[in-house]
Amino acid sequence: DLVAVAVMSKLNMIVAQRRIDVAEAKTRMSTEELRARIGAAKPPADFVEVLKRNGPMALLGEMKRASPSKGDIARGVDAAQQGLSYALAGACTISVLTEPNWFKGSLDDLERVRGALESGGLSPDVCVLRKDFIIDEYQLLEARAYGADTALLIVASLPMQELMALMAFARGLGMEPLVEAANEAEMLTALDAGARVIGVNNRNLHTFEVDMTTTARCAALVPRESGVLLLALSGVASRADVTAFADAGAVGVLVGESLMRAPSPAGLVRELLALPAQPTLCKVCGVRDAASAAAAAAAGADLIGLILAPSKRQVSVAQAAEIVQAVREARPRPTGWAVGRFPSRAAPESCGDEPRETRQWLEGWSALLRRAVAEAGPLIVGVFVDASVQDMNAAAEAAGLDLIQLHGQSEGWDVASELCRPVVRVVHMEPHMRADQVCGQVRGGPPAAVLLDSKGGGTGVIFDWAIGAEVQQRTPFILAGGLTPDNVAAAVRQVRPWCVDVSSGVETEGQKDHDKIRAYIRNAKDA
Repeated sequence: DLVAVAVMSKLNMIVAQRRIDVAEAKTRMSTEELRARIGAAKPPADFVEVLKRNGPMALLGEMKRASPSKGDIARGVDAAQQGLSYALAGACTISVLTEPNWFKGSLDDLERVRGALESGGLSPDVCVLRKDFIIDEYQLLEARAYGADTALLIVASLPMQELMALMAFARGLGMEPLVEAANEAEMLTALDAGARVIGVNNRNLHTFEVDMTTTARCAALVPRESGVLLLALSGVASRADVTAFADAGAVGVLVGESLMRAPSPAGLVRELLALPAQPTLCKVCGVRDAASAAAAAAAGADLIGLILAPSKRQVSVAQAAEIVQAVREARPRPTGWAVGRFPSRAAPESCGDEPRETRQWLEGWSALLRRAVAEAGPLIVGVFVDASVQDMNAAAEAAGLDLIQLHGQSEGWDVASELCRPVVRVVHMEPHMRADQVCGQVRGGPPAAVLLDSKGGGTGVIFDWAIGAEVQQRTPFILAGGLTPDNVAAAVRQVRPWCVDVSSGVETEGQKDHDKIRAYIRNAKDA
């Protein structure tokens, strides 16, 4: 037996263990229970259509904590956060490894990714793939029951009749499977079995060695006009890899390890897809009347700030409600619309890389807020200074605020978890602060966004943008402090914030100047 194990391929070892795992799983949950869950779930998304809609090159982002060839890759990464980060950045499918022993995955990961896509408003536009070593119909029932839209079937682990039977079973559940081939013989098997989506694994699953030419050789076997969609499943680390696979005939790539190790998974997704830089969003703060709010919205403001704290720009809750109503009448929202949510970690403990966690959290939220603006903007932000949780929540509900901004000194960060709206937390830039000191204050979660402002706020004074640019390299933030129509373009080009915030810079004699608002937004977005 020891000799047999020694010569057994890695694939065969994993499959043998999965047979044991499946037998145990059947004792814990019956097929009837799985079918009941499926019956209560939404129908699966159309994997083929999603791939076509994201052409000419679709990206599938993979959640993979470890692998037999590399060992631990990112053990502490949260599946829901990682998957939603991929999707918000442009991935059309989230591949979730559910094999527990070698890849450290689980069905819970699959379910949480599905939940994150739904709460983020990306389902059914983004598919979920169960990636595992599937050898039993029971695993396909599990896949659907836990939220998958498609599932991987590996030619190397399945005789032809079993492969065809599992393909038919998957289709009966509404899932078009992704069939994996790792050489020319397996490619022909997949084609003969009637696969509509074939993924070429450039990694040999018996030896785990990588040959990047495998995709091109297998692509040559696909008949023209067959309608088969070809994906490249491994070895993607750069835009050059993506274009090489596109030239070979692939319409999509699956990226795993590179994304799991990236300091900014979202940034790498956009780089791999060669997506253009996103325009900077604009927030106009200190608005006191419906006419100025309407002018800001018409000029393209993405966020409008209302100050509900002692200030020369303060508005009452009743006045805030009137402004919100006027903005909503000008741009009605879809019925039942709400700002999406970026998921908290399943495990409260850190993965050991807090700067990366913070960056991913704030990048994820900034992407969700961008979507919210596009779907139902402008978003209305209520600005508070050292107010009580009860007062802030009551004002947010009464006025219909979308976000709450904490601009005081004593609120701290954790109070955000007690508030009924996503929170923007201000960091007051003391003179001579270094970037590492700023980053040391910034936390990802529970606040949804961080705003860097000159100390005091509303003073018309800028802080050192070179410090801001250095902070932006590590974590995204909203830039405020002394911005005007004349300097905002330079600020955007130097700092590259995801949003810029202005108040006094668009005023004349203490009143919002509509011409200045229009010039400010135009210059910021053109930069």
